[in-house]
Amino acid sequence: MPRTKTTLGLAAAAAMAAGLLAATPASAARLPCHLAGSGDTASATCYSGSSYTWRLVVDCDDVSNPRWPVRVNTLHGAWHTGDGSDTISCGGSLRATGHLEARL
Repeated sequence: MPRTKTTLGLAAAAAMAAGLLAATPASAARLPCHLAGSGDTASATCYSGSSYTWRLVVDCDDVSNPRWPVRVNTLHGAWHTGDGSDTISCGGSLRATGHLEARL
């Protein structure tokens, strides 16, 4: 267990040093953004004069076996500052799950 905590702490420190903050579902809800998805496509729209620099990140999963989904790819959108929208499609029969990353 101590090794896991050390690894998580180092990963968090590295992310902070890089100036990135991965928006968790709870913190993403605080951003003035709306996430949506349907099938192989995920989208994000940020509004209200937001000054955040953000991008859409989409995990593409093969769910042909629902008991054992497999992550096939992770796609990163362009960085946006303030208002904007982005849509990313995984293609094929992959399921898209989107989340936001924000720069500090």
